[in-house]
Amino acid sequence: MRMFRPGPFLAVVVAVTLALGASPAFAQAPASGPLVLRLPPSARTAALGGAWVAGRDIDVLFYNPAQIVNARPGFDLSITQEGPASHMGSIGSVYAAGKWSLTLAWGVQYVTFRADGGATYPYPPDVVLADGSANASSVLITVGGAIVYKGFRIGAAGKYAADSLTAVAGPLSATPVNPHAVLADLGVGRNLFGGVAALSVQNLGGGSTDDGASFPVPKQLLAGWSTTRSAGPLDLGVYTQIGVRDGWTAPAGGLEVGYSWIEGYNVALRVGARRPETDAQTPFAFGAAFTMDRLTVEYGVQLFDGGRAANGVTVRWR
Repeated sequence: MRMFRPGPFLAVVVAVTLALGASPAFAQAPASGPLVLRLPPSARTAALGGAWVAGRDIDVLFYNPAQIVNARPGFDLSITQEGPASHMGSIGSVYAAGKWSLTLAWGVQYVTFRADGGATYPYPPDVVLADGSANASSVLITVGGAIVYKGFRIGAAGKYAADSLTAVAGPLSATPVNPHAVLADLGVGRNLFGGVAALSVQNLGGGSTDDGASFPVPKQLLAGWSTTRSAGPLDLGVYTQIGVRDGWTAPAGGLEVGYSWIEGYNVALRVGARRPETDAQTPFAFGAAFTMDRLTVEYGVQLFDGGRAANGVTVRWR
């Protein structure tokens, strides 16, 4: 058993410091849609500040398709209470397929919410906290695959994302409209410095509506490093990430501390921080998990101003 060294903790401290003090070109992330592309897909990713480009498990498909090679086979179901009138469900699965460690995965996210009637499109992530007059939903369907070639994990994913709106203001004024996008992600990962270094390019493509209007999608570059270590009876996981969009840089970091007292049973606590995308968000998130044999139940909470919070639960079965 290797003892834990302070280096990984330093990586999280640096990421969190950058997340809290980054000097932006924009005070908020540039407007983009569909909305589902800007929401964490599971309780774990939310609790770790979204720093998951070098992560594992099925939900890494939504960050870096190359890393699905490291994902444990199984089925994930996530349910999030985003706001008083908003809910999100996420499901996915991964399969080992053969030569070159070929791995295939799929995932679906679906969000329902009620936007304020005066809100403009594309909606910011905190619109899910509203209880307005405009019924809306957002869906993402992702299918990806990855291989291992000369020590590098290489992956690609195709995505269809769409928002369904009954009433909007701003650039999209038709009622109803259907903003949608067909997009692609490319990713790479490799073991490095006792952990995993990873890079992905997300949301390649453009967005349009049924009446031909166009809108920006959140094209971004994600780069990060993660590691897992032992510190006595504790299992530690460290996750760092930098996200770059046009004029917007978003550092993030997360720490996971787990304890197992008998084989097959484990509890974990999680904390994360990232640069908020809107003024309504706070940088910090928290979570916990409990594993019993093949079943894992995870909880994550994202904090917003005014004491508001988005709470999520993920159930994993392997």
